[in-house]
Amino acid sequence: MRKRTQPRSAMSVRQLKVGTEQNFVYLLVDEPTGEAMVIDSGWEIDPILSVASHEGLEVKYAAVTHRHSDHSSTVWQLAQALDAKVVAYRDSPVTHDISVDEGDELWVGRSKVTVLHTPGHTEDSICLYDSADLFTGDTLFIGNCGRTDLFGGSSRKMFRSLRRILELPPATIIYPGHDYGDAPFRELSEEARLNPTLSAKTYAQFLAVP
Repeated sequence: MRKRTQPRSAMSVRQLKVGTEQNFVYLLVDEPTGEAMVIDSGWEIDPILSVASHEGLEVKYAAVTHRHSDHSSTVWQLAQALDAKVVAYRDSPVTHDISVDEGDELWVGRSKVTVLHTPGHTEDSICLYDSADLFTGDTLFIGNCGRTDLFGGSSRKMFRSLRRILELPPATIIYPGHDYGDAPFRELSEEARLNPTLSAKTYAQFLAVP
C-alpha cells in the first residue's frame, strides 16, 4: 500500500494493488474527520477492509469508476461490510444507491469530490477529482489510455474525455485504475508531456497513437 498526503489538501490517498489484473483501488480520506471514500473494489475486498479497520476510517461511499467486473464485482460486498453507499454514473448497469453525473459533488468529511463524466472506455466511465488528485479508472493510465474497442467504447468520446482532463490544474496527481505504467501515479503536467494519448492535439493524431 502506498499512502500519499497532498500538502494543499485535507485529503490523503491510500493506493492498494489488488487481484491478479494489476488493479489499483483507493481509499480517499478526509484526515480531519477520518471519513473516507473507496474508489473501485477490484476482485478482493480484504485489503481494503484491513486498512479501513486498522486506521479506524468511517467509509461513507464505495464508488465505481465504470461497469467492468474487475472494478465493480465486489462493490456491494464491500459496501455492506463498511455500511457505505454505492456510487456510480446515473446510467451505469452497476446497481447503486447514489447516481451521479458530470459536475455532481460528494462530500467526504469536510472535503469535496467532484464527478467528471469521461466516456470512451465505457459509456458510464467517471473520474473523481478532489481538487488535488484525479482518480481515472480505465479512462487514463500512466503512459496510455483505456481501450475503446470494447462494448460501450468510443474513440471519439475518449479523445474528448482526455481533452477534458487536460483542463485540470497541471499539478493534479493522476491515479489510474491499473498498474500498467512506469509509475503508480504522476503529475498531470508530466503525464501530458509523456503520454502520447494526451499530447495528441487532434483526433487524427489520437487515432494514430499505437
